[in-house]
Amino acid sequence: MKQSHRLNNVGLINRDKVITFNFNGKSYQGYEGDTLASALLANGVHLVGRSFKYHRPRGFIGAGVDEPNAKLQVTINGHSEPNINATEIELVEGLSATSQNCWPSVEFDIGAINNFLKRFFPAGFYYKTFMWPKSFWYKVYEPFIRKAAGLGVASLEKDKERYEHKFEYCDLLVTGSGPSGLASAYAAAKNGAKVILAEDKPRYGGTLLTDDVSIDNMSGKDWSEKIISELKTMPNVTLKNRSQVFGYYDHNMMVMFERVGDHLSNKSKYTPRQRLWYIRAKETILSTGSIERPIVFGNNDTPGVVLSSAAKEYMKVYGVLVGRKPIIFTNNDSAYETAFEFKKNNVEPIILDTREEHDSEVVQEAKNKGIQIKFSYGVIVANGYKKVKSAKIGKLTKDKKSFESTETINCDCICVSGFWTPTVHLASQSGNKLKFDEKIDAFIPDKSKQNEKTIGAANGSFTLQETIESGFKTGSELSSKITDKNNENKIPTVTETKYSMHDKFWCMPLPKNENPKRFVDFQNDVAVSDIEIALREGYRSIEHVKRYTTLGMATDQGRTSNLNGLQMVSNIENKIVPEVGHTTFRPPFTPITIGTIVGREVGMEFMPTRKTPMHEWHEKNNAVFVDAGAWKRPRYYKQGNETLLEASKREAKNVRENVGICDVTTLGKIDIKGSDAAEFLNRVYTNAWLKLPVGKARYGVMLREDGMIMDDGTTTRISENHYHMTTTTAQAANVLSHLEYYLQIVWPELNVNVVSTTEQWAGAAIAGPKSRDMLSKLFPDLDVSNEALPFMGYIESNLFGVPARIFRISFSGELAYEVNVESNYGLFMWEKMMEIGQEFNNQPYGTEALSTLRIEMGHVAGPELDGRTIPQDVSLDGLVSKKKDFIGKNSLGKEAFVLENRQKIVGLVPTDRKSSIPEGSHLVENEKAKLPNPKLGHVSSSCWSVENNNPFSLAIVNDGKNMIGKKLFAVSPLKNTSIEVEIISSHYVDPEGKRVRS
Repeated sequence: MKQSHRLNNVGLINRDKVITFNFNGKSYQGYEGDTLASALLANGVHLVGRSFKYHRPRGFIGAGVDEPNAKLQVTINGHSEPNINATEIELVEGLSATSQNCWPSVEFDIGAINNFLKRFFPAGFYYKTFMWPKSFWYKVYEPFIRKAAGLGVASLEKDKERYEHKFEYCDLLVTGSGPSGLASAYAAAKNGAKVILAEDKPRYGGTLLTDDVSIDNMSGKDWSEKIISELKTMPNVTLKNRSQVFGYYDHNMMVMFERVGDHLSNKSKYTPRQRLWYIRAKETILSTGSIERPIVFGNNDTPGVVLSSAAKEYMKVYGVLVGRKPIIFTNNDSAYETAFEFKKNNVEPIILDTREEHDSEVVQEAKNKGIQIKFSYGVIVANGYKKVKSAKIGKLTKDKKSFESTETINCDCICVSGFWTPTVHLASQSGNKLKFDEKIDAFIPDKSKQNEKTIGAANGSFTLQETIESGFKTGSELSSKITDKNNENKIPTVTETKYSMHDKFWCMPLPKNENPKRFVDFQNDVAVSDIEIALREGYRSIEHVKRYTTLGMATDQGRTSNLNGLQMVSNIENKIVPEVGHTTFRPPFTPITIGTIVGREVGMEFMPTRKTPMHEWHEKNNAVFVDAGAWKRPRYYKQGNETLLEASKREAKNVRENVGICDVTTLGKIDIKGSDAAEFLNRVYTNAWLKLPVGKARYGVMLREDGMIMDDGTTTRISENHYHMTTTTAQAANVLSHLEYYLQIVWPELNVNVVSTTEQWAGAAIAGPKSRDMLSKLFPDLDVSNEALPFMGYIESNLFGVPARIFRISFSGELAYEVNVESNYGLFMWEKMMEIGQEFNNQPYGTEALSTLRIEMGHVAGPELDGRTIPQDVSLDGLVSKKKDFIGKNSLGKEAFVLENRQKIVGLVPTDRKSSIPEGSHLVENEKAKLPNPKLGHVSSSCWSVENNNPFSLAIVNDGKNMIGKKLFAVSPLKNTSIEVEIISSHYVDPEGKRVRS
């Protein structure tokens, strides 16, 4: 198949390897080294998508990260991914791509009706329209917004690709391999510094690949290849192409993603698709270059309107013509180089220069080449719908607010250059406060907050001589500070074209009675008129204008739109750009796949799988597991065809009537030692701990600084200065960090040491009215009577020769004990318990039955201690000491915490005594009240009470205790249910706690 716009023998692609790919159901061909964008352009394809808001036809504007339009749904190796930038993905065999945000096709899109109704969809339309009438929100507006949101379609299939993370350290990180990046990396490497050079494109060299310059009598391309070849031989240098540094964080940490396998059609099984690098650098050089700024004019989003630099790159790197009848529309000299490249390839361009006639070096060269130049001219409107066909142009008046004359000329592309914008995103992310440089009409880095230095075009230096000199100087100076070496580098001789001043003009006026859209932000469909509306509406802060219009948001991050938007605001407000300020640049600089961020942590590798010593026994006995933190815990033990509810009812009922054992190894365990251990616990917990006797345990609650409950558990005094603390499974690591923080930072004077012992001890809870009988069989030489081992007592013994710790603690409301042995003996302990417990009808029970038992007795746990409750909310106010200080005490006096009608814990039963109440249900007085129906509380935990044979729930309700006896409705929007409930005490079983003390 002929590639209609491919140049012969031009470019850096490999023409010996033809690649077949598919776009919108049609087969095309390109070459190895092409991007998807260059291959499509080579085949004459410009229309690749539809705009987000108006569904206008959109084509290519840039050739790299500057591309705002060409976001495609791409399938490689069977994996589909949305919003892939066509200018950044390399062509591989079998690649398939489709246009996004269009139906039924990009050629004929029903959504384009928005374009014809655009006058009704200005900036702020959504904010104003979707407020009324209220009844429309749930049934009309929200479904419409959800359907319209996004561009591509996220795949529902598992991503079979492999992703990796890597952590690296270096003396100097250089971002960008243009002339300044190469020079600085080379100088630093010569001084012995450990250097990482990152380049986002496949080829090193940056603008040296496209600019007609000479360095030491070599072309820019040859000089860059020479430097790269030398750097590759140096063991202290790491070169990374296809690698984009997208985030600059505190302490000089940069995050970079590397495309390792995207360009490989047959990569090995273990080759990752992409790799995420976390790099900590002593020094960072930002040589990120600059991005060409568009000029705003009518219908400037029409396919065929491209940046001048992109058109030149497509010709010189890929051998592709973006058009055969080009207009070069510019306010500066750099675009003339694009015209020269067209001329070299036998294409006759027309240059429209907004400046008055002048005789700079490039203008004289253009005249010598016979290129037609129209000074004080500009494009008013691009004509054509799916592709540029002609352009209405005009000769500007002196003040550039109107036209002396207009005419229409034929063209098939418009190459635009509004001068250059330094890429300051990473510098801004680092905390660098930018400053406005009036000479180049753009922001550049000012005062560094971290160890970073911006050089070259990213710092506003647009001559090759300045760029290379600053690169060698900066690389040498920064590396010398690190290595104490100072090898001299000979600055190469540079030959380049000298450019004259650019015209400070970026927005074309419109003739009277003509009002085509002039777009500032292509990705978000933000036009000049939208910015004007925002200012008329009273928005003055550029951050407010940004949010009202969506200017510079989404994946574009203002790369091609930011400065034009600022210039528009400054012109309308009669302010200078520095007074307008600039918006915030946030990472990532370019979009990153979720897979790269996640790395290998998917599926079973999402988090470490922790198993108790008894796990194998649980598996053999039909345990169905549930994730509890990082642990696998038995949820229930299935017998026959039992359901979850049937099995948990059986297990819980057996505990109430006989005895059951539960694996509690996963509970957090922290060993606390030191002469100040009691004082430490007294400060951490809300209740008193100074007088806890040796051999006794106590239930405690610890708060965050804001007064909210952080965790609960028991702590046992093993000896005078030795305590054993238990925490919930999920909060074990957080509690340990909490304790360590206070010991190291707040109270370093306390003589206390804490260490996690969760993995050192295997634990089993024995619960039920026959638990004491079973315990006496397990420890025949031990007196386990109520007097010898009372409730909350502790004793040590041995289990058939294995040292054991025995705690009389209950989480079930029944007489119960917890036995701990060293983890190596956990399975032995469990099997002995199952063997000896047979005569007492012992059965294992899982977390579902455990929840049933604790809910029945009103014991609060995770769903009630969700980070939003204080002790008074969950009937734990009796544990809050009024005589001592503790973490979070001051916060408990806040006005919101002492309100009379504050939400409190209660119990709920359905009035029909049979309808299960979904957890998370809202409690309301009137189930049929109009939305928004006032919410009085929510259901936190639900179970089927085996004691009373009916559903029972715990809930947090406004003025809870005074609501007992009243009836409400439990409404679940997710389950679409409404159940009438009666409020009762939260203690549904044994409210006086006699069983645990028997």
